[in-house]
Amino acid sequence: MKRREILKSAGCVLFLPSLESFGRNRTDLDQADVKRLFCVSMGYGFFTDVLPETGGADYTFSEHMEPLAKHREHFTLYSKMKFGGDHVRDHKCFVGNTTTNPDSLDQIVAGHIGHLTRVRNVATFISHAHHHIVASWRNRLPVMPIQSTRVLFETLFARTDRKTQERLLAHKKSVLDGSLEEAKSLMTQVSGQDRQRLEEYFAALRESERELNKSIEWLSKPQDVVEFPVAPKFENGFLTTDVDKKRFLENPRQIQRGIAFDMIYKAFRFDITRVANFYMTGLDNDHHITTHNVPKSEDARTSLTKYDSSFFSLLSNFYDKLSSTQSESGGTLMDETVTVATGNNSVSQRMGPHNGNEIPVFVAGGKFSNHGGHVIRKGETTCDIYLSILQKFGIQREQFGNSQKNIQL
Repeated sequence: MKRREILKSAGCVLFLPSLESFGRNRTDLDQADVKRLFCVSMGYGFFTDVLPETGGADYTFSEHMEPLAKHREHFTLYSKMKFGGDHVRDHKCFVGNTTTNPDSLDQIVAGHIGHLTRVRNVATFISHAHHHIVASWRNRLPVMPIQSTRVLFETLFARTDRKTQERLLAHKKSVLDGSLEEAKSLMTQVSGQDRQRLEEYFAALRESERELNKSIEWLSKPQDVVEFPVAPKFENGFLTTDVDKKRFLENPRQIQRGIAFDMIYKAFRFDITRVANFYMTGLDNDHHITTHNVPKSEDARTSLTKYDSSFFSLLSNFYDKLSSTQSESGGTLMDETVTVATGNNSVSQRMGPHNGNEIPVFVAGGKFSNHGGHVIRKGETTCDIYLSILQKFGIQREQFGNSQKNIQL
């Protein structure tokens, strides 16, 4: 059996998991305390030497974390954890290991609640470079991320007439039907060892078929009118000079990221999707070089602190919107949304760039008991946090990646 023949049959639906998925009638999941998940990661990693050293509820904020100070009670900082990432695997922080973990954190949650919204989930990527772009995985396959804010907007908010939607859905169904038929024909040509892999492939196709059929239920339902976001303005007491503001806050890439954050917020607000994964690498061309110069240059260490602070400005803006938006349950979107922000790997003067040690994870929302504090979990795996988050969504699993235990969030 030639590999080319397999790919010919599979190629047209290889990235099908990233297509829109539409919903069915509301269920008891709408009554859950936690309803949304936002995974955001920074590929080059945080500079851990400048993060708080003391733990507890009264820990002292680092100066560069100033944008987050007003949201202290909304998030927990977990630090000194391990992921096992490096320069090659840094984009797999939300999946752990695709060998033992076929789905990333966002995809597992989307499989649980994605049917409740018009769009099952969204994965997006913005960077100055085009490498390591996949942070979301489903059935061991990479989910192709959206790399344009315009395409992201069209995916989430575009209003298409019913005839066009019906034509697009008919085309998707035709492609899927053809793929199923071709895949079935392969069963008589493969070895017994390959048969199990094909069964997994069939399962993925059948799930995609079910999702496609759900779309019909949404055709007659009205959509909210959403305007394309305006360029955001960031307030940051740590980046006060005109040079710093222009380089780190008014940077075109920073503005793009801010627009993407705003789209995700609006998608949550209008209940278009409840699961998003946003991966970013590099604010500009110097960002990556700076991480490699940290062990030997004080200027690089100072500069990386500013890069991290610009990321905290993005988080702070997002937290502002979530905490100021009332939900139907009487609380806020912040109460109902879990935001997980991490750095995939870390950077330090002692261990250098792209190491998988002393990883910080910022967990916000959900009114978790540790919020307001800094929890040091030295040497423990970040997958413990992800396993515990899954359980907050009512997803019962004994393991996620290399997780060792469920922890109190």
